[in-house]
Amino acid sequence: METKPLSRRQPVWRRRLTLVLRYQVPVLLALAVALWLPIFLAAWDARGWPSPPIFRGFLLPSILSFALAGLLSRLPAPDTPALSGVEALLITTAAWIMTGFVGALPFIWGNGTTPIDAVFESVSGFTTAGTTMLTGIDQLPRAILLWRTLTQWLGGLGILLIVLLVGRAQGRSAYALLSAEGVKVDSGRLSLNFRQAAIRFMQIYFLLTLLQTIITFLLGMPFFDAISHAMTTVATGGFSPHDESIAFYRARPEQFPLFLLIEWAVVIFMIAGSVNFYILFRLGKGQLSALWDGLEMRLLWLMLGGGTLLVSLNTWLVDGGSWLERANQALFEMASMISTTGYETSFTGAFPPFSKAFFFLVMIVGGCAGSTAGGIKIIRLGVLGKFLTHESRRLRTPAHTVLVPRIDGSPINDAVFRQSVFILLLWLIYIGVGGMLVMAMVPDLAIGDAFSTVFTAIGVFGPSFISVAEVIALPIGAKVIFIIGMLAGRLEILPLLIFFNPAAWRRSGA
Repeated sequence: METKPLSRRQPVWRRRLTLVLRYQVPVLLALAVALWLPIFLAAWDARGWPSPPIFRGFLLPSILSFALAGLLSRLPAPDTPALSGVEALLITTAAWIMTGFVGALPFIWGNGTTPIDAVFESVSGFTTAGTTMLTGIDQLPRAILLWRTLTQWLGGLGILLIVLLVGRAQGRSAYALLSAEGVKVDSGRLSLNFRQAAIRFMQIYFLLTLLQTIITFLLGMPFFDAISHAMTTVATGGFSPHDESIAFYRARPEQFPLFLLIEWAVVIFMIAGSVNFYILFRLGKGQLSALWDGLEMRLLWLMLGGGTLLVSLNTWLVDGGSWLERANQALFEMASMISTTGYETSFTGAFPPFSKAFFFLVMIVGGCAGSTAGGIKIIRLGVLGKFLTHESRRLRTPAHTVLVPRIDGSPINDAVFRQSVFILLLWLIYIGVGGMLVMAMVPDLAIGDAFSTVFTAIGVFGPSFISVAEVIALPIGAKVIFIIGMLAGRLEILPLLIFFNPAAWRRSGA
């Protein structure tokens, strides 16, 4: 049955609510299909009918997603193909919140996880934060492990890309959605056609996943481990099918003699996940200069190289041991930090105080714009640095001199600078307020540990300086703060603020 167009004579809030709900249909359909993959794996493992909890845990959410998609598809269609910027932000935020709740259902019904921990695990997966509420991961059914992996892989891909590819968004609407999504193609366009840009991004994403799967499998990883780690590495998420993360292979050298090569392979793909996908596109065309001809890439190599040197020297001087071993440990940790993947070959909280303080700074910065990594992004650090240099030069030159700050030969407009300052300011507010609230709820928690939890939430990094068991034991209020932080970090804060601002729903013309 055809749906009637959405009339602009309706109140603005009702029109926008209908629009937001209508755009959830392709996302719900994608989730409904994805929920069947763990059922197939469970049937394979059981060599027949999967266990009732697993079957129920994935079948019911899939049916619910299909049913909701069917109901929402009957809502009036928009009477214009173009979305405003505010409408795109509302759609984006609603999609991420909705996927967080739907994705929690398999953990509740299939694994017996408490609702708050299930929502936390789901949001952590889809936002690619990587903080987990589950222990005994090695003993979990592979269907549950696969769903954890899929949440991160789909989250890294970008929920709104599904709208572009499965839905009908085109032209200005596609551009608005890509911009609201955090834009994988924001810093250097893959194509002037935004649907083609989304397809190009997906091709690179699939290729990275496939390459890492093949390489790590050939190095001795079991196939399920290889594909699980590949999917969560390209997404820079960090969920692993093992409690020990990547350290699982190092701890069993007789079973995995090439564990060191496995770690290096993961490092390479973590770095790839932290790089702007436009750079990867240029590399695929043979343009090797893409690795260093931009300020952001030069800053990336400086952070990685300088951070590895500082951390390895610090750990070697404090803890001793082999210098090469400390350097390898530091390189893996720095790649994990910059990409915000969160894999570990050693417990992050066990590093010396100087290294942990340095990790705080790296968590804030994160990876490149146009990548799956979290953080405020390296390019914004470059923008702030350029303006600091610009203001310093203005003090030393005559008043009539015209100075224009530039990055890679292009002038930096005020809007970019204001956005960088705005994002950094909101980060600091969340970290300050969130850290104080966590300390108030858990007075026995050390100051550094309390602030590390909110750092890792908004930075969508994952592991903090406290153990998984300690995170699970935190009160519900603290977990809600982290959930908000993970969503804010993945959406870069602004869409979340707009979504909960009543004026955004009522005011037309935005």
